[in-house]
Amino acid sequence: MVSLILIFIGTFWEVSMDIIGMKHNYDQSLWKLLADYFDRKNIKIFGNQFWDNSIAWKNKWKNHNPLDGEAFFGSSTFFVPVTDGWHLTKLIWLMHILSAVILFERISNYLIIDLIIYYIVFGIGHEVFRYLLLK
Repeated sequence: MVSLILIFIGTFWEVSMDIIGMKHNYDQSLWKLLADYFDRKNIKIFGNQFWDNSIAWKNKWKNHNPLDGEAFFGSSTFFVPVTDGWHLTKLIWLMHILSAVILFERISNYLIIDLIIYYIVFGIGHEVFRYLLLK
C-alpha cells in the first residue's frame, strides 16, 4: 500500500517534469507563478532562471556557454539536479518510483491485477496534478 501512495504522490513530480519541459505548459502553470514570485523577491536561484527549461539548461555551463565547460564539477552529470528545475523534479520522481519498487507489496494474488491497479492510480494522479498545476 505504501508503494501505491508513493506512485500517486510521485505523479506530482512526473507531471511537473512534463509541464516544466514544455514552454507553452510552463507559461500557464503554477511553476511559472512560483518562479515569478522568487524573481520579484530577488531570489533568482529559484526564479525563472532555475524553473524555465528554455533557459535553465544553461545553468550547468560556465558563463552559460557549453563551450566554456561545466559551471562546477559534475554540473552536467551527477550534480545536474541542482542546476535546473526539470532535472530536480526528475530526480524526485525517480526517487518515488524506486522507493515504490523497493517497498512493493502484493495487493492481489495476481501480478497483472496489481499492475493494472498501479496504472490506474498513476493515471488518476497524473490527471489530478495536471489539473491542479495548470492555471
